[in-house]
Amino acid sequence: MGSDVSLSKAVRANLLSLQNTASMMDKTQQRLATGNKVNSALDNPSNFFTASALNSRAADMSNLLDSMASGIKVIEAANNGITALTKNLESMQSTLRQARQDKSFQTKSFDVTDASVISLVGGQFGDVPSEIKLTNAVAGVKSQLTTASATEYLGTVSTTAAASGAGARTLITTNTAFADGETFTVAGVTITADEGVAASGVTDAELAATIQSALDLNAGTTQKYSVAVGTGANVGKIIIETVDPTAEAAEVVFQAADSDVKGTTSFNYSAVSGAIQVGGQTINTGATYDDFVASLQANATAGGYSVVADSVTQNITLTNVASGASAPSVTGIPVNQAAQAATTTFNLTGGTGGAADTITVDGISLSLAVTGTEDAFGADVVAKITADPTLGAKYSAAYDNATNTLTLTDLTTGAGRSTATIDFTGVTTGTAPGAPAATFTQGQNAVVGGATQTVGIPRAYTTEVAAEKDEFTVSYDGKTANISISAAKGGIGAGYAPNALDKAEWREETVAAVNAQLDAAGITGVEAKFDDNGKLQIVAKSAEAKTLAIAGTDAVALFGAGTVNTGTAPVSGLNATKTVDKFVELINRDFGGKVRASNDNGKLRLENLSTQELDVGVDFNGNDAFVPSKIDGNTVRANLSKQFNELRDQLDKLSDDSSFNGINLLRGDKLKITFNESGTSSIDIQAKDKNGNVRGINASNLGVDSLIAEDLDTDEAIDAFLGKLSSALTELRSQASAFGSNLSSVENRQSFTKNMINTLETGAANLTLADTNEEAANLLALQTRQQLSSSALSMASQQDQAVLQLLR
Repeated sequence: MGSDVSLSKAVRANLLSLQNTASMMDKTQQRLATGNKVNSALDNPSNFFTASALNSRAADMSNLLDSMASGIKVIEAANNGITALTKNLESMQSTLRQARQDKSFQTKSFDVTDASVISLVGGQFGDVPSEIKLTNAVAGVKSQLTTASATEYLGTVSTTAAASGAGARTLITTNTAFADGETFTVAGVTITADEGVAASGVTDAELAATIQSALDLNAGTTQKYSVAVGTGANVGKIIIETVDPTAEAAEVVFQAADSDVKGTTSFNYSAVSGAIQVGGQTINTGATYDDFVASLQANATAGGYSVVADSVTQNITLTNVASGASAPSVTGIPVNQAAQAATTTFNLTGGTGGAADTITVDGISLSLAVTGTEDAFGADVVAKITADPTLGAKYSAAYDNATNTLTLTDLTTGAGRSTATIDFTGVTTGTAPGAPAATFTQGQNAVVGGATQTVGIPRAYTTEVAAEKDEFTVSYDGKTANISISAAKGGIGAGYAPNALDKAEWREETVAAVNAQLDAAGITGVEAKFDDNGKLQIVAKSAEAKTLAIAGTDAVALFGAGTVNTGTAPVSGLNATKTVDKFVELINRDFGGKVRASNDNGKLRLENLSTQELDVGVDFNGNDAFVPSKIDGNTVRANLSKQFNELRDQLDKLSDDSSFNGINLLRGDKLKITFNESGTSSIDIQAKDKNGNVRGINASNLGVDSLIAEDLDTDEAIDAFLGKLSSALTELRSQASAFGSNLSSVENRQSFTKNMINTLETGAANLTLADTNEEAANLLALQTRQQLSSSALSMASQQDQAVLQLLR
């Protein structure tokens, strides 16, 4: 039996060994079949998940390679377009250079005499005929305009009745705000109000004298201001005017108790439900808060108010411009108010009563006591109404001895209630008041969320008026300057008229100021000066056929009706002595860029330096008998202009065709290429100008304009176009360089990404790939082991069978 047990154990061991070997063989065969030693997380969790992450990142980066490859082709397409554009521009340059070299201008010869007149129209002369004739040398005339009268003192004459003065003004409206001894400041000088000996209050005249004295005694303000009491339009005001017309108005600062308080109306934009009226002006709500405020401001002057608006809180405050107790009137927004009770008022003048007299209040009969006077009668009525339980709970009663009025006030506030009724017919003795009519005031409900009004307090305030100036414009040679001239001297009253020294200094300052204003506007061919009669002149510096014009506010007042004058250019003498040579010299000197003249065997030969036809009229004897003739234009240059335009059209077409996969960098499209799987690294590629602004590449953006034949009339014009083409080529080369840099970046990143993918995949493989040689050897060993185990199991089984045979 012991031997049998040992055999059973051996069998079980062999069976277990066979099972383990089979399992190991399965894994080995799987590794050989897949090539991986880690095929699931069960094999090696750490390596499996690490390899999965590496492979996932490699896959994401592989997807980016397609985008990079496509982006490279987009850039290459744009570069192809730039290359084609460059060649096209070079062809355009060649066309222009060919035009510049061509001199096949047409000519024609004419007989002329000293009296001949030649008329030229067309070509480079345009539609206005130019007449050419031999004349004697003459001096030119300068354009010039002069003031109508001596201009010693510009600016409105300063009077106390005028709203403006030669100097800047500060007008003080006192509103009797100052008492004796009160102080304020003018130009930093403290002024103390003094009512004088009469001690009857501070008058405007006394205050003006005090201000003038204080300013003259102060070293910093002496002789700088004149002070007077206003009259006429300025009655009720004290006027402080600067003596120096270029100085600012005096600053006046009042104490808070004396400063004028303007009435205000404040509300929030949320209270505006529709169009409202402010100061009689209709204010449209518009679509937004800003629209509403803009409408308020546009109507502010006409409505007599100013506007302060807070865009954050949308609170709006309107302030009366005029001094006074009223606030700006607003219709369409309710005014905030507390609830008010209704009142009924009776006039009891002449009322008396006697014993047992009665009155009826709201249907309730009240017995009166013996009364003998109006006041006693009123007091008795008040007492009886107050004592009655019903009436006392409904009204508060009061009697005013001064006005003999009885007032019943509803004890309930708000709208509602009707007029209180009192029947006085029960008063039978004395002089009964009869049945006085009641004055009823309607109760009001509380209003919240509407407008809030503050009452103004009329006190002292100031108004500043700018110094008077003479203003006009000067136009010359296509430019215009705004001219402003101050007065010689400001100040009110005697002693402030300008003396000879003031006038001389003013002339120097005026000439300098006007010339500076002319220079600032680019008018360098005109200057200002005074003539011997004291008149201001605006005159051209040289004789030219140019028009000088003066316009504007004070043009006519200063210069009269003559505000336009045209000069004439000088005519130089000729060196030639023969008639034809004189015309040749004259034409080449004055019109050399438009037509070329030469002596053709005693005849005047004219060469049309234009692509356009030139009409020539020759009056041989100078008696207005012109014989018409034509000189053809340069057809070679005209045809070359057409070739240029055809090439220019190709610029836009080439640009439009330089796209790849729907993206065209030359049209200004943006190419975005992502470099990593998280999207945090990328590049944006767009065509930009030299200032960094995004724009497409086409003829317009390159500054290449189309031509007309006339544009090739002169070499100078052709050179200008060549300069534009040169700039366009420079811009193209710059953009090509930028695209080249972008392409290099993308290609470098493409190579980097490929290498990274290889690194990631290799690293993942190292974690999971199996060694096939090793696994094959393992499989052979396991197969051998399996065979041995099977043989051993077979032998053990045979022994067990032999034992069983013995038992049988």
